Order: sequence, then structure tokens, then C-alpha cells
Amino acid sequence: MNWIEGFLFFLNAVSSDLVSKDPGTVGGLADIHTDNHIPDIESASIAIVGISSAEPQLRLSGADAIRRKLYKLYHHGNDIRLADLGNIVSGSTDNDNETALREVISPLISRGIAVIIIGGKQQLTFANYRAYQVLETTVNIATIDSQIDLGEFRDSLGGHNYLSKIILHEPGFLFNISILGYQTYLIDPESLALVEKLFFDAHRIGALTADLRDAEPHLRNADIVSIDMNSIRESDAPGTFQPNGFTGEQICQLCKYVGLSDKTSSIGIYNYNPELDSNGQGALLIAQMIWFVLDGFSRRVKEYPLIHKKDFVEYKVIMPGAGDELIFYKSVRTDKWWLNVPYTTTSSFGRPRPYVLPCSYKDYEAACEGDVPDIYWRTYQKLT
Repeated sequence: MNWIEGFLFFLNAVSSDLVSKDPGTVGGLADIHTDNHIPDIESASIAIVGISSAEPQLRLSGADAIRRKLYKLYHHGNDIRLADLGNIVSGSTDNDNETALREVISPLISRGIAVIIIGGKQQLTFANYRAYQVLETTVNIATIDSQIDLGEFRDSLGGHNYLSKIILHEPGFLFNISILGYQTYLIDPESLALVEKLFFDAHRIGALTADLRDAEPHLRNADIVSIDMNSIRESDAPGTFQPNGFTGEQICQLCKYVGLSDKTSSIGIYNYNPELDSNGQGALLIAQMIWFVLDGFSRRVKEYPLIHKKDFVEYKVIMPGAGDELIFYKSVRTDKWWLNVPYTTTSSFGRPRPYVLPCSYKDYEAACEGDVPDIYWRTYQKLT
């Protein structure tokens, strides 16, 4: 059995009545897995995978409700090779779906195919993370959420503790978690203290919505992005029961940042309940979120300061007092910023090794004012 045959074992075809092939639309662009057609997976650059709920009354309807809206939207970006692989075959338990998702994602990301996951519960982020073990490299996660899901590790896996499961998983290959949009009154103070202790990033929704561009470096640095629909206010996403949260426009802008990031290789959009979405507004919003991911993906520019040196301007900032030097890089093509974090390990024979991470112009401004950027400090602590 080759990898594609084994891969399709876990997937149900998309119902033919959902397949819209109108010219110029996302449906017309997509190579869709149907009963009589297998998509050219090896030629795809990005793939959609739906999740079937283990609850019979919700089976397939969430992912398919999103597809019905998505396929009618018009694509305006550069050409991309999009494959819709269908829905994970629903098992009798959530654990069955988690195992199947892991088996589907691993061969895709190992072949450089990005993945968009639609439907299911946010605890599937743990399965998504475990799929990256095949790459044998460290992983960064960004989660867009109103809460910090660091519940009791000893409990069964759920939406309240999947981050704890990821942090304590062995073998460990997690480097950083960025939590974007948390609402303070929903957070246990001990969870915030633990985030600080682990040198992870956590940003309140009020701070981010004041300038949404502050989220961009964190999303640019993420391999995995996990979006909880409960991070969006109910007036924009029916069924979230949240009076406050990101607006539809704001979450779509964040999704555009995700699509533009040439590092991000999987994004999951979770906790959509079609039973609470009587007029289809939530499904349409998710479809538009995916549209922005695809639009950004089609406009990706591969750039990295240590490889594409001619495309960057280097800025050196001498920090007062200690005399330490911070090195920033600015892309002449995209105006994006990076920051060099030198560190020494026993394997480098005492010589500093560079670790370059995305940052913002605000971080450069802070350094010019004599303040070490938080993103530099947190990263340095994890490296040393």
C-alpha cells in the first residue's frame, strides 16, 4: 500500500451536492475528493481536511456547512494548488478522530503540503502537534483564544487542558506558545503565572485590538495556528455565547497574517457548532476566514535574513549600560522585521549561534529607547 492509499483510508469523500465548480471561485480552483475522483495530492501545495464529529447528530455537518459557503467565494490571489481531501472518517470516540487526524497530517507536512483543518473540537490541536514529530524539529504554536487552556494535565484530554498535554508530552519538541486574544476575567491567575514562568507569550484582546499588527510577528513565527471560534463575539459568530471578542473583520485580518506566513504549515478552526448557527452566519464567517488564509498563502514571499541577505537591511542598536548589541533585520520587499538572538550552547564550543525570530517595528523602537524587547528576553531564556 502506498502512502496515498493508506492516507485515503482515513477520509470520506465530499458529497457531490457540495461541489461547486463555478469558474473563478474557490470551488472551481479546488481539486476535491469525491466518490468518483481522487485529488492529485502529491501536486497540492495546501489541503483542506474536515473533521467528523463523534456525535451522530452533528456528523459531517459542520465541515460541510463551511464548504457550502467557501466554494462560492471568488479567488483573487495568485494561483495555488488546493486539494480538498474530504472528512476524517468518524470513529466512535474523540480519540479515534485524533488518531486519524495525526495519521493524515504527518505525511502532508512531511511533503511540504500545508493543511487547513475545519470542524471538531480544539483539543485536536494536540493531535495536530503530535503529527509534527515526524519532522524531528522544534515547533511553535499560536492559539487565538479567549482562554488559556492549561487545565489539569491528569484529566482526560479536553478543550480545557490540551495545552498542558502539549507542554508535557514526551518526546518534547515544543519551543514556544503564543496565546492571542485572551480575556482576563476568564483566566485563572495561576495560568497566567505559569505562562510567564515558561516564557511563553500571552496577549490580552484589548491590547491586540488596539493595534492588530502586534499579532503579526507571533503568527509569522508559528508552525501551527489553532483558532477557537469562541474567541469571536457572538454578534459576529452565532453560538459562541461571548459578548466580547474579536470582530469578524479582525479575525479575518489575523487569518490573512497566517496565510502570509511562510512558516505556518497547519491551521485549525475549531468549536464551530452548526446546531447553533441557524442562519449560516458562522459558517460564512469561517469560509471567509479560510478565504483570507488562501489569499495570503497565494501571496507568500519566502524570506529569511540569514539566507536572503541581499533583501534585508541590517540595523544595530547598542544597548546603554551593558553595551550589548541588538541586531535587527528589515525586509526591503515586505517591510517586515526580524531580531537576532545570539546564544551559546555546549555543542557550539562557546561560540554564539544566531536565532532569528520575527518581531515588529515597535520592538526596534523599544531597543532604540534602551529597552530590551520582551520577545528577545523570552526567547533568550528558552534558548539558554
